[in-house]
Amino acid sequence: MRYSTYQSIYEPMNSELVKSNIGNYKKVLARFKISSWMLKVVITSMIIFIGCSTVLTVFAGNENDVLPGGKIAVSQGETLWSISLEHKPTNMDTRIYIEAIKKVNQLHTTSIQVGQVLALPQFAE
Repeated sequence: MRYSTYQSIYEPMNSELVKSNIGNYKKVLARFKISSWMLKVVITSMIIFIGCSTVLTVFAGNENDVLPGGKIAVSQGETLWSISLEHKPTNMDTRIYIEAIKKVNQLHTTSIQVGQVLALPQFAE
């Protein structure tokens, strides 16, 4: 295509300005006596640390930690949410405990009925 109607939305860069900004970066590093390789090592270490902590958080729970515990009979007006609020560990999210109840009782939905007996999950420490 010989002629184009393309017009950039960005202003053209002044190469002298870019060079002066790089010079300012080098001055700051020299001022604090930080070599560029040391900065690269610190940044790489932070990336690795954040990545590993994320992976450990994702794999912190093990499905084998869920054990069947006591049993409860569902009363009129009770829901999995109300049962979960009453019986879950204090530091656990209610939604996670509901999923554990569903897993232990092999429930596919959150629907429960009056008189139904549910096994409450316990978690290995």
